[in-house]
Amino acid sequence: MTTLYGIIFAISLLMIIAYFLVDRKRDIWLLLLFVCVAVCDLGYFLLSVAKDLNFALWANRIAYLGNIFLPFSVLMMIMNLSRFKYPKYLPGILIAINTVMLFIASSGGWLPIYYKDVSFEITNGVGTLIKDYGPLHNFYKVFLFAYFSAMIAIIIYTAVKKMVVSVNHSIFLAFVVIGNIAIWLIENSIKAGFEFMSISYITTEGLILFLYGILQDYGLADIQGISSETVVIQTETAQTVSNEQIANIRYFEQNQIDVIFENWDVIHSLSQREKEVLSLIMQNKKRKDIANELFVTESTIKKHTSSIFKKLNINNRSELFEKANKLI
Repeated sequence: MTTLYGIIFAISLLMIIAYFLVDRKRDIWLLLLFVCVAVCDLGYFLLSVAKDLNFALWANRIAYLGNIFLPFSVLMMIMNLSRFKYPKYLPGILIAINTVMLFIASSGGWLPIYYKDVSFEITNGVGTLIKDYGPLHNFYKVFLFAYFSAMIAIIIYTAVKKMVVSVNHSIFLAFVVIGNIAIWLIENSIKAGFEFMSISYITTEGLILFLYGILQDYGLADIQGISSETVVIQTETAQTVSNEQIANIRYFEQNQIDVIFENWDVIHSLSQREKEVLSLIMQNKKRKDIANELFVTESTIKKHTSSIFKKLNINNRSELFEKANKLI
């Protein structure tokens, strides 16, 4: 069992490395999520190798440090992914609440509020805490329930309001959250002697990395290192051409677009998603139509368009069609 916890902890460290490889935007909340999982798995591992009560209690506190701040990081990540607008002071309030919860959960051995009594034993070479829960133990369940409820509520709300990239991404996030809720409920209903959440956390990290990898192609992850505000400003500049001007621009057939792509060297600097958007722009499709065809939001298409125009060193569709015409 100790070896298994050690392997899980090692994997959680590798997942942090994977985060830096996948999320080029460097989402602070996603990084916090991965760090929390590593801290939590470290606590489980240290508890399994503990030889006395004091060491085991500190290992348990480390595990709770990760466990308590993990739902906070997931909630913040979901709000950002879903474009849910929240007050600037919300993270500070949540951190304060989490800190109080951490103090309560870490009070074992000091105060009889979370554990009325706690002892230590080694079973099959694995350290285990024997706990007699105190009056404030249920606060932790309420704490987690509140976070899980907020996550699901935000996912549903932003999906209904069409604030997310697509309903499929909302379903994906909901699946991840509900899956962890189910594992937590099962773990609390049986006494298996193993923290199954440690494996669940690793699985969740993998799924979220997969989602982030997809979202970067959708423009939610700013892989060029440009801030959202800058993208918006650049996009507004790039879209100055009027609808009337756009209507007068000829459109290209797909075979012509293929020729243009072959002859325009800078096209190779575009991502696959940007090439798809550019192809549709060159068919003179409107932003709304492009968004519907690619199952993304108009805001995402605006970001892609801004990035495309910047890479092609043009300012609007008129310049795009002018340059493209010379390559046929």
